[in-house]
Amino acid sequence: MDKFEEFGKRMDEELTRLRRYIEWEVAPETERRGAEFLREVSAKLSEAASKLEARMAARRSPPPPNTES
Repeated sequence: MDKFEEFGKRMDEELTRLRRYIEWEVAPETERRGAEFLREVSAKLSEAASKLEARMAARRSPPPPNTES
């Protein structure tokens, strides 16, 4: 029974260590990369929206006069 309790205690300690590692080492880097990715995507979406707006504006303006007559 002592071995089983020792094993359980050791598992609890290792899981606590793993949780701390994930919270303090893995999560911050993942969040930083996620934020950077979202900023890049946001910039690309803004560019795409600007291009769409330019196309819509070009369609609204009258066509150039026909000078071939």
